Parts: sequence; structure tokens; C-alpha cells
Amino acid sequence: MLAVTSLYANENVPLDRTVTGTVKDEKGEGLPGVSVVLKGSTKGTSTNADGSYRLDVPENNATLIFSFVGYLSQEVAVGNRTRVDVQLSVGDRSLDEVVVVGYGSQRKQDITSAVSVINMKDIGEQPANNMNQMLQGRAAGVVVKQKSGTPGGTFEVRVRGVGSLGAGSNPLYVVDGFAVGTDIGPNLNPNDIESISVLKDAASTAIYGARGSNGVVLITTKNAKEGKTNINFSLDYGIQTLPDSRRVKMLNGVEFAQFKKEIFEDQIRILQKREPTLEEVPIGFRYPEQTKYSTDWYGLILNNNAPYTDANLTISSGQGPLKALLSVGYYKEDGVVKKTDYDRISVRSNLGGQVNKFINVGLNINGTYTRQNQANTNGRSALLGGALLMDPRDTPYNADGSLKPYSNGVDGVFGFPNPLYVLENVLRRRSIADLLTNAFVEVSFLKNFKFRTSANVKLNNNTYKEYIPSTIGLSVASGTAGAPPRIATSTNTTEELVNYSLDQLLTYNPQIGDQHSLDFLVGYTAQQERVRGFSGTGNTFPDDLVPYLGAASIRSSNSYEFGWVNLAALARANYSFKDKYLFSASFRREGSSRFGAKNKYGTFPAASIGWRVTEESFMPKTDWLTDLKLRASFGVTGNNDIGNYPSLAFVGANNYILGNSFAAGKVVSSFANSELKWEKSNQLDIGMDLALFNNKLTLNLEYYKKITNDMLLPISIPAVSGFTTSLANIGKVQNKGVEIGADFRTNIGAVNFRTNANITFNRSKILEIKGANDMLWYGGFYGGYNVQKVGRPIGMIYGYRKLGIFNTQAEIDAAPKQDGAIPGAMKFFDATGDGVISYDTQDMVEIGNPNPAFNWAWTVAADYKRFDVNVLFVGAHDFDVYRNIEASTMNMDGVFNVLDKAKDRWRSPENPGSNPNAKNSQGGTSYFKWSRESSERYVYDGSYVWLKTVTLGYTLPKVKSVLSDARIFVTANNLFLFTKYPGNNPDAGVRGGTELNNDDESYPIPRTFAAGLKLNF
Repeated sequence: MLAVTSLYANENVPLDRTVTGTVKDEKGEGLPGVSVVLKGSTKGTSTNADGSYRLDVPENNATLIFSFVGYLSQEVAVGNRTRVDVQLSVGDRSLDEVVVVGYGSQRKQDITSAVSVINMKDIGEQPANNMNQMLQGRAAGVVVKQKSGTPGGTFEVRVRGVGSLGAGSNPLYVVDGFAVGTDIGPNLNPNDIESISVLKDAASTAIYGARGSNGVVLITTKNAKEGKTNINFSLDYGIQTLPDSRRVKMLNGVEFAQFKKEIFEDQIRILQKREPTLEEVPIGFRYPEQTKYSTDWYGLILNNNAPYTDANLTISSGQGPLKALLSVGYYKEDGVVKKTDYDRISVRSNLGGQVNKFINVGLNINGTYTRQNQANTNGRSALLGGALLMDPRDTPYNADGSLKPYSNGVDGVFGFPNPLYVLENVLRRRSIADLLTNAFVEVSFLKNFKFRTSANVKLNNNTYKEYIPSTIGLSVASGTAGAPPRIATSTNTTEELVNYSLDQLLTYNPQIGDQHSLDFLVGYTAQQERVRGFSGTGNTFPDDLVPYLGAASIRSSNSYEFGWVNLAALARANYSFKDKYLFSASFRREGSSRFGAKNKYGTFPAASIGWRVTEESFMPKTDWLTDLKLRASFGVTGNNDIGNYPSLAFVGANNYILGNSFAAGKVVSSFANSELKWEKSNQLDIGMDLALFNNKLTLNLEYYKKITNDMLLPISIPAVSGFTTSLANIGKVQNKGVEIGADFRTNIGAVNFRTNANITFNRSKILEIKGANDMLWYGGFYGGYNVQKVGRPIGMIYGYRKLGIFNTQAEIDAAPKQDGAIPGAMKFFDATGDGVISYDTQDMVEIGNPNPAFNWAWTVAADYKRFDVNVLFVGAHDFDVYRNIEASTMNMDGVFNVLDKAKDRWRSPENPGSNPNAKNSQGGTSYFKWSRESSERYVYDGSYVWLKTVTLGYTLPKVKSVLSDARIFVTANNLFLFTKYPGNNPDAGVRGGTELNNDDESYPIPRTFAAGLKLNF
């Protein structure tokens, strides 16, 4: 949202003389950008780069008001002087700070809902290619996870937990007043951001109706500063690496040969009850110490000291009634996995100002172009998982030094494609062109009325090209292992998105005395999105020299189109009496094309109240209590993130051969439901805002309770209908919690010290599904389950509960029957009590909770003279992760390489170890039973403390009339991770939605070291 306020309006005041002067800071240096306003009018100016100003004032009774963010305002009577010099004192005017809220702004002291404001100055310098990275650890109730370190990858953001079982849980992003959707992506340059507000409760988000249930992130981009012309340049350069502490430790070549030998010998001892001879051991691992090669396949594909560069140039002019800003940015990042990278070029132009005293205009244009070289990295069947599992006794190179395309399995070890060869020869490239524009005209008319009309457009073109040559083999994890050559394949897709909206807003701000403050907003919005796509695939190429679809012998194509429309009317009223009693109410009536014909419209009301207790006459005026505000709110929000056509029946192709001729046919493939309606959330919020010691210490406490109803979930229907399931509005989920935030700022001698911290306790609970005992199972028998069950939190991890390891046959005979178990096998809990551990889900129980007991963050910052430091810690505690990859990396059959901890496994009753034995079943159909099923064996505590960011900076002396500000800095990101979790990232998860915390090996999160400079001219 582009807001422009002119200080040059024509006033009916006689202007008889000119006053000049200089405004200095607490150090006696000129302070640029200070607002200098003639009291009683809107006539004013701003100080220039050296702090000087010039202003025409009346001959008599002129008073100037000097104000600047972070300093105490001063009113100075001019008298008969022609020069007025002022020195401002540092102060905190945080209560007067204007905060961006939905479709408008409010003073911070007047807000009665749960709104977190991200202080961009407090963030400090940190490598950030995604604006969500700037949110991490900055606001209570906002949890940001980086699940993958893929260059140009996205972050997962949750505001007050996962609120739905059937719809999405991402917040809505609004950029300069334009609701762009639930994924901001990496295409917005973080350097262009002026401020971020996060709306968390229903009172603040209900104005966005069907998209407000999961919170709203409001982003305001930079504009030219009043009265100033600036040139800003910044450059960061850094390197990224994966520290050894975040790498899982696998067996080397000699250790793996020894492991193969031992499990071969142990199987003879267990199954044949005799000692094996050396000659029986296969020659490939008979003498482990003679192993020729020891290849670290994972390390082979890592790109240590991968560079990144971030350069930005901004030119702005705030002189006169029209302001302009032009920003150009370039970001380039090489990934810590070889041959993966991401680069972005961005250009932004923000124009706006006052045409005359009645009309304000604004135009924002943001264009980005990104390129990303990708790799298939997530999951055991992909590069990283395969690199862990490959035989370390093989070499990646041929005798002539060239890369070997495939590592053939020997001695019973499965074969895999050489991951480095794959990275160098497989093409996976994505290019995205994105254009985001906002334009508005605001007209002031009558008395205290404003009408604002705005148009917003987003254009996005997304192309993807993939070519897999014939020299790439398949891994066993993909289900179709085989050495090359294979049939080469190519895929090309192009997708175009057009999203546009029109907003009409009328505001009325009547002046009804000094004790009352009142404003009204009514509006109408319309938004439409349309996506068109085309994809083509081809295979059977004559060679790998021409990787284009036209060269393929077999080709196919497909096209598609989908979209949605939203229409809404909205209203809001804010009232304040004596800045003491506060009230706000909003209403939105919205229609969406996504819902059934009978329920296309929904209503979303909200109301909130506030009481500034410190303004009461009975409250003693003390030096330590600055402000105390109590507030409460209740409202209704919706969630339309359910796909585009769930209420409609789908028709698919079903072709026939009739009389030796092709006959095209159609068949209904899904059941229609015209009754589908809005998923709604009712939310209560109670909060307290406390400021102490002249705002040196501020505290924010929140309690919330949100209940989501009518979730969109599948239900069983009679098969006679031709279907077995259909979508319906069922179920109820509750999220409740407590948020605490604190901020402290003070001066200790010459040191300016500041610190802030926040902690969030969120508890989810499923209240209904369809029946009291209904459960929804997601996942797989061999990959871990996340189960939604009434009365329990969302996404609980299910599997066999591990009681230990069978040490003797007598223990097996005395336990509930586990068909095929032998000494060394895992002992599981008999949940049904029927004396049998069934080989299905009947005996599976809760084995882990993926929801943290609490999340927290702590920032410590200080500056001394020209030096500054900024440190950020984040943490999450008491939650579980299902380490799915260990079903392969702890597979004791000898077909994969295994973790170093596999050395500590059961080998005999006298040497029991702490892990199951090699082949822990009797053979036949039960050969692999009780070794890789979903079980507590793979559940780990994911609690962690992460030192996310450390920045050290130095501000250079100013060069008068040339350089107004210059700063150099060094920074480290993802510096130290303190955790007992054995994977490289406790936030990892390869599944989405409510399938929480399933780690099947993902692109690692790198540690970054960088240096940079910022120059302001």
C-alpha cells in the first residue's frame, strides 16, 4: 500500500519571512530527514543530508514542530528569529508508531487486536533471499521453518499452528495492499521491504474473510523519503558450506566390508547353529582390510564454500509533491550440492504523491526474473538419500578418470546411478518471470471523506525443462533398478498466471472533539485468478545430443486451465474515547467460485475492545509504568484454500475399441456436492500490552482459542453410487495457546543495548471428525504414519511401540506372537491384547508427537560508538521427528551402506548391542518382517537451539556532501545447531499438510559466512 502525505498543501496563512536552521542528533551531527512542520497547518519540510532546512513562516506567532523516528519531538517558538537550530534527544515514541493493518493503518496505541510488527532495523544484516527468512524468530505465534536448503527454496510459515485437516495452513500475503496469495515465493527482493506486519487473530484478519483463517502477512515496500534525494548501494558476498557436525556418519569402505562379513557369519551362527569358515565368506568382503576404495558418495556431491552474491542499488527522490524510487537488485546463489543454483534479477519502481490538495496517486511496479538449476534431492530414492546408501567400496571414476555413470551392485549390494554424474548430465531448469503492479487514486472530498480506487495485477510465467539422458540408470529405491542405457526422456512445461483485483474503499474520519476519535471504512473488492498451462513429454531419442522434444520419437502433450473468482463487500469502524476506551468492529460478506452452488457466500464479522488503564484518573502516575492496555477480541474467519472445483463432478476420458475402431468415451470420475460450504474459524483473543520505564521495557501477552468447523474431508458413501468417497464439510479442530513477547532497550554508558524475546505455546486438539472414534491415517506401513484422531493433537506419529530387542528364543516364546521373529529382532507392544502382533495397523499406537511444546526466539543487539552487534537464537522443544530414511540407512540386510551406529547391533545374547540384528526373520514370505515397518525405532526427539544469525558491523565516518552513511559488516547464518537429533535438520519434512515431521533426507541447510557494505549518498 502506497501512502503519501504532502507537507506542501496550500494553506490560507500569510507567509512573510523565511526561517533556516540545522537539526542535530545527540552526538551533535546533522540529522537528515527530520520533519519540520508549522504548528496548526500542514505546511512543512524535511531536513536535507546535513540536517539543514528552510521554511517560510508567518510573521507573528509561528511555532515549529521538529519530529523524527526514535527521537523526542520538540516545539519551538520562532519569535522574531530568522534562524532556529535544534538538537533532538533520543526517545521512544513507539506508542505513536503507525502500524499497517488490513486496508489501512492505525496508531500502535489504538490497536485492539493481535498484530505483530517486524522492526526491520532490529533484524540487522543477514543473508536473505526470501522475505519469510526475515520473519524467523521475530514474532510470537509465528513459526518459520526452513525444511530444505535448496537454492531459491521456500520456507514454511505457520501462524498459531495448523488449523485445518482438509485445507491449507499457509497465511495470506498482502503486498502494498494487493492480496497475492498464500505463497510469496522467493521472487520479492527482501531489500525492497520497508515494513512487515503479521495479523494473527480474527479481529485483525476477518477483514480478509475467506483467506484470513491462517493469519495475514502485510508487506509494505520502500518509498522515497520526504524531502530527501538518496542513492543507496549494498553488496553482500558470502560462502556456504555444510559443517561436518550436520552430516550423518556412514560406514567407510573398510567398515562396510567388515559389516558385510559379520552379518554373513552371524546369519550362519543364528540359522545354522554353527561357526562359519573363512572360505565360506564371499571373496568381495572376505578380507575387509584389503578393500581398495572408500568413497564418500555424499561428500562427493557437496559444493563446499559455495558462493553467493547479493547486490542492490536504490535511487529515490522525495523532493516536491511527487516522489519516486527505483530499485535494482541481483542475487546469485550456488547451492551446497553441486550443479544446483539460483539467481534473481529484480527491478522495482514506486511512484506517488500529491497531484493537488485533493488528489493523491501512486504506482508500484515490481518485476523479477529468476533461474534455478534444480536436482532431485528429497527422499531416499533421490540423489542425497542414494548417496548415503551406495556401496563405499566402489569408485565414482573409470580407469581413464572419467565419471562412471552407474555403480553396479556387487556382493548383494544394490546398484545406484553415480550422483555426481547425474548432477552433471541431467538437466532440470526452472525459469520464472513475475510482474506485480499496484496503482491507486485517492480523492479527498467534502469534509473528512476519502475515496480510494486501486487496481492490482500479477503476471507470472513459469517454465520448466527436464532432460534425462540414456546414460542415467535407476536406483533400487525408485522401484525399477537398472544400469544404463535406458530410454532418454524429456519434459517441458509452461504455465501462465494472471491475477488481478479492483478495490474501492471509502473512508470517513469525522472530527468530533478532542476526546473522541472515530473513523469508518466501507469497500468493495473483486479478484480473479486464471492459470493456463501446457506440457509436453517425449522419449526414445536417437541420441543425447539434441535434448529437445522435436527429436523424440514418441511425444505427447497436455494442456489445462483453471481459476477462481472472489467478490466481497467490507466495512470497519474504529472508535476511541479519550485515548482510553477503544473499540473496533469489522464485517465482510464474501463470495467464492470454489464453493457449492448453495453456499457460495459467507459472512465474517469481528469485534474488539481495548482499555488503556494508565489513562484512568485512579491510576497513580509513576515513573516506572508508562502504559497498560488490556484488550479482547472475537471474530470469524474462513479458509478457501481447498482447490478450485471440489464441489463439481469431474468427467474423465474412458476410451473404447468398438468394431476394431477407436471410440472416444467419457466417464464421471468424481461425485458432485452442491452443499459444500466455507470452512470457518471462530477465534477468541485476550491480550495485554505493557510499557515500563518510559518504554524501555515492553511486554505483550496473548491468550487465544480458535475452533475451526466444517473442514473439507472425504467421507464414505455407498458403492452403489459408483464411488466410495465424496467430499463433505465435517470435523472440528481447536488451537489454543499463549504468546509472550518482551523488548528491552537502554543505554549503558556509551553502549546502546537492546534485546527482545518471544515464546509461543500452542496446543491443537481434534474435537470431531465424523464420529467420536474416527481416525484419518496418512502415510504408509513402511514409511511412518501421521494419524488424526478425535481428542488428540494434529498429526500424531503412529507405529509399533518398541519394547526392546529379543535376546533369546525363550523371550520370544514368552512374548505375544511375532511371526518370524528370532533373537535380535525388535520386540513390539501388543496393543489389542490378543496375544498376537498383527502385521497391519491393528497393533500400532501413538509413538510420537510432532508438535513442539513451545517455540522461542531471542535477539540480543548493541552498538558502541561506531560498532554494532546483532545475535539471533531460535529454539523448539519437546517434539518428535520420524527419521524415515533410517529404514534404509539402518537396513541390516547388507544391500545398502549403513550408519556408523550399526556397529552397535545385536550379534548374540552375550553381545546384545542397542540395535536389531541383520536379517531378523526366518526366511520365506516373512524374510523382511519386523525390520522396516513404521515403529518407534525411527522416532527421535527433535528439540533444538539454533544460533541463527550473528552480525558484527562498523559505521564509517561521514563524508560531508558526498557520503551520508556507510557501513561494513560480517555476518554468519545458521551458525551453530545444538540438538540430539541425528539428522542434519530437525525442521526437515518431505511431506506436507498434516503429515508432520517425516524426515526422509532433504537438501541440507548450509552454514553461511558473509561480508558486506552499505553506502548511502
